[in-house]
Amino acid sequence: MATKHPFASLLCTLTASALISACVSDNAGPGSAATLKSGGMRTNAAESVAGITNCAPTDKPETALQGQVPITERSNGRSTQGYNCNLTRVGQFQGEGSTWVNASDDTCAYMATAFAGNATKRLHGVQVIDVSDTRNPRYVKSLNSPAFNQGTWETLKVHSGRKLLAGVSVGPIEHVLFFDIYDISGDCKNPRWLNPVGNKLALPPNFIGHEGNFSPDGRTYWATGANSGSITAIDISDPTQPRMLLTTSSLYPNHGMGFSDDGKRMYLTSASPAGIIILDISDIQERKALPQIRTISTTNWNDGDISQHAIPVSYGGVPHLIVVDEFGTGGTRILNIADERKPTIISHLRLAIQLPENAQQRRNDLGNNGLFGYEAHYCTVNQAIDPTRLACGYFQSGVRLFDISNPLKPREIAYYNPPAQAGKASQLPGSEHAGPVTSTVPSVSDARNQAVGVPTKVTLQADMSTDWCSSPPRFVGNQLWVVCQDNGFMVLEYTGTE
Repeated sequence: MATKHPFASLLCTLTASALISACVSDNAGPGSAATLKSGGMRTNAAESVAGITNCAPTDKPETALQGQVPITERSNGRSTQGYNCNLTRVGQFQGEGSTWVNASDDTCAYMATAFAGNATKRLHGVQVIDVSDTRNPRYVKSLNSPAFNQGTWETLKVHSGRKLLAGVSVGPIEHVLFFDIYDISGDCKNPRWLNPVGNKLALPPNFIGHEGNFSPDGRTYWATGANSGSITAIDISDPTQPRMLLTTSSLYPNHGMGFSDDGKRMYLTSASPAGIIILDISDIQERKALPQIRTISTTNWNDGDISQHAIPVSYGGVPHLIVVDEFGTGGTRILNIADERKPTIISHLRLAIQLPENAQQRRNDLGNNGLFGYEAHYCTVNQAIDPTRLACGYFQSGVRLFDISNPLKPREIAYYNPPAQAGKASQLPGSEHAGPVTSTVPSVSDARNQAVGVPTKVTLQADMSTDWCSSPPRFVGNQLWVVCQDNGFMVLEYTGTE
């Protein structure tokens, strides 16, 4: 069921050109959203997605629950061998590790690095990797423009149509000012920085950045500020002259986003409470004067936490969303949004280790390996129209591949959880996971996370007993190109028979 968020009717906007404040109206209309009961929408929390029964003899399958790396195998070194079923690594560039979200296009990959490692990194900024030989990816150069050098967190994205690579400065968690954009047409190994400082750079082109993405037509780059709730639209019609069109605040934490094909709808994830917000952004898409953003509907659930991003797809011409939660064992949901005022969850992908009855095992496994547990972070589909495959990067469960040809009955068909890099933290200053992790401040979701076995306090140094595969995999033929934070860029080949 859908409901208005308490702040849905009050989004305040600021146009960069006129510096005029205005309140964005809630356009959902009376009666368009039902009131939530019992704290939010619940789904099939007691079920896990169907697992795999046909690994190859040469694979190294998981030995415990689906998605689990048990504490015994973290302690005895078994996790340093990795786990795989129907996905095999054929190429790798590890470098010094990587950060949360990375991108690739054509025969190149772009691997960002952690802000925290700046003092000791040898390879700063975003690494350009030549993947023309998939069995031997090689480092080409580093892109050290202001945003890329500071750290792009979850904003480093590619627009394949316009051949643009972009990201905003984020630093340790959120930051302001810089937006870097590159031309990767022609030779993707040699990106050309389009808006260097001194070239009429419009400051600040970005307000507060944490997440980001291109509009479908590539004329707008959107950045969101997570904790601050900010939403910024940057006009990149002329990528050499980016300019801020609008900055707005949802007044509560938000996260990543997807868009309708026409660019007039933003599917913005809500960090707290978890859920999805459908926004009318047609004023921006149509470049209207004094643009406003209007809330169409908000859907929340209470069996997950911090929704990460949304992927628009369609089945038989009916629009759907795939929404990922990065905390609270929320898993991944498929929603029917034929009625965008009343989205409906039709299926829910949870691994066995994420089920409520396995909370104690999660506590045993996760306590010394950083804040994030067995949750997914970023997913991709093989095609937006009638997708048949969904690939997801999980923090401690590796890269997982699902058959979603029937969205009502998704099932897992392959996984690759890379070798843990235990004892190698000092060699990986570009990895967020390997770097020093400060203790977290208690949050309103701590009690819930404790109840489901998610760590809410972390040690100053992760034990490196698994990797964090937080980046979106990319489908390239029968391969997945993906980055995990400690293992770096990898080419994974699907060896299954389905």
